[in-house]
Amino acid sequence: MNAELYKKLHCISLAQTLPEHEYLASLCKRALSALENEKPAYRPRSSFGGIGGLLDFRKMPLPLVVVPDIHARADFLWNILSFIPPEDFLPHRSGTNGSDLFAALSQGLVRIVLVGDILHSEARGLSRWKEAETDFVNGVADGNAMRREMQEGLSSLCMILECKTAFSEVFHCLKGNHENIMNQAGRGDFPFRKFANEGAMTRLFMQSVYGDAVLRFVSCVERALPLMAVFDNCIVSHAEPEKAFTEAELIDGLGDNDTVRSLTWTENDFADEGSVAALLKALCPFSDIHSMRCFGGHRPVAENYALRQGGLFVQIHNPSRQNVALVYADKVFNPDTDIVCVEKETGNW
Repeated sequence: MNAELYKKLHCISLAQTLPEHEYLASLCKRALSALENEKPAYRPRSSFGGIGGLLDFRKMPLPLVVVPDIHARADFLWNILSFIPPEDFLPHRSGTNGSDLFAALSQGLVRIVLVGDILHSEARGLSRWKEAETDFVNGVADGNAMRREMQEGLSSLCMILECKTAFSEVFHCLKGNHENIMNQAGRGDFPFRKFANEGAMTRLFMQSVYGDAVLRFVSCVERALPLMAVFDNCIVSHAEPEKAFTEAELIDGLGDNDTVRSLTWTENDFADEGSVAALLKALCPFSDIHSMRCFGGHRPVAENYALRQGGLFVQIHNPSRQNVALVYADKVFNPDTDIVCVEKETGNW
């Protein structure tokens, strides 16, 4: 089973064609079922009975890999899964030395959390977006440029959903501001436009190529993604938390516009001073705050990381590098040594 999935994920990462309609629809249904049926032990139900917005692993310690914004980089995802971490990162159990992260996932020995933003290549695909926008203005929803863009984005989505369905308890993806395939305003979301009219173009492409049903399936998956994950030594969100929230507010967060917006859209220097410290204290009152960190992506950094909130918030999204943060279960995170590149060949950007 896992050997077959390993090969399947590698093939998806190398794909040059769009996923088939029936496969994408079926995969979204399976992933949605996995998300909606996560164990309350680590994903408490909201007060209104739905799935909660908080993943809680405070009593389930494992080494953690934090993955910044994907932005249609299927090769990045494959390089993460096939990455062999340092020997001291994984528990010293038979068969783990020299194993890649996929093998560790299969054995439940590591937890991987993506901060979201699955679709849209952004600056990397600038010329392609401009070409696709010209087609869009001329009434062409699925021209060659847009098909290439969506092939990369949907391949990334499929890899993530395959991992979620196979390794539901140890593989997680949070909601980012790009998880809005309907391009709607409301529920903490805003229509997206940056290098082109990406939000509208993506929605029209999905409607034209896959139809409204598949579009809705993807949207349902997006709306089922959690907003934050908490651990004994850190918390993870897509963006820098704009304000502090209580645990109850985070659990109910998917139903609150302000909570969704505050954890997915925050601009640099717009967060409340001390918001991360307050969150850490609220969620982990018995931990030493100086040994804890909050991880996020969203806003690009020039090098491997940027420190905000007095060093408590570690921003790790460099779109030109394939970096991940390795958070050891038994030592304090060091951004200078514990942010590593998984890319197998340098100079590709």
